[in-house]
Amino acid sequence: MVARKCPWRGLGCRRWITFTEVVVPVAVAHIRAEARHLRALGWSYRRIARRLQARHRLGALVAFRLAHGWTQEEAARRWNERWPGRGPAKTGKTWSYWESWPGKGGRAPSATVLSRLAELYLCRPGDLLDGPDFGELDAGADGAGDRSAAGCSCEAGAVGDDDDRCAGLLSVAATLASPTGRDAPSATAIEARLAEFVTGWVPAA
Repeated sequence: MVARKCPWRGLGCRRWITFTEVVVPVAVAHIRAEARHLRALGWSYRRIARRLQARHRLGALVAFRLAHGWTQEEAARRWNERWPGRGPAKTGKTWSYWESWPGKGGRAPSATVLSRLAELYLCRPGDLLDGPDFGELDAGADGAGDRSAAGCSCEAGAVGDDDDRCAGLLSVAATLASPTGRDAPSATAIEARLAEFVTGWVPAA
C-alpha cells in the first residue's frame, strides 16, 4: 500500500489517496518456471540450483530456494512445520536476512541453520555457501584413474554428480575401441546407452 497525493491536489484538495501497487516479479516467475521444467525432466535440486546460479548469477541460498519453486514465506513455513517449537518461528524476513548475507543488512546463518537448510533443500550444507573453490589451486588429483580420453577430465569408472556422465561414455568408447571387436555392442544397444546419457539434457541459452 502506497500513499500518494490526490490528483486534484493542485486545485486545493489536501487529501492523500491510498493506492495498491501490485508488482509482478516477472524474472522470478520465469526462473521458477525454468526450475519446474528441469525438475520434470528428472534433474536433482542440486543440479537445478547450480544451473540457476550460473545462468542468472544467483547466490547459493536463493538458487536452492528457487530450485524448489518456493517464496521466502513458503520456505519459512516449511521450516516451522518441520521443526516446530525449536527456537523462534522463522519468517520471510528471516530468509531475506540470510540470503542478503554477506551483503549489507544480511545476517550470517549459523552452522545449525545451514545444516537444517540443507535438509530442507536436499543438499549438503557446503552447497549453500558462495565463494571461490580454492581446491583448484591444489596440484594433486582428487582420485586415481585414466584421464587419457580426449577432452574428458573425469575418471574412468568414477561415479560423478548429475552433470558428470563421462565415465559411462568412456566405457562405451573402450568397448568400441577393442582390437578384436568381438564384444562390440549392436547399433541399437549403442543408441539405447547413449539415450541414457542425454536424458534430461537442456541446451544452455
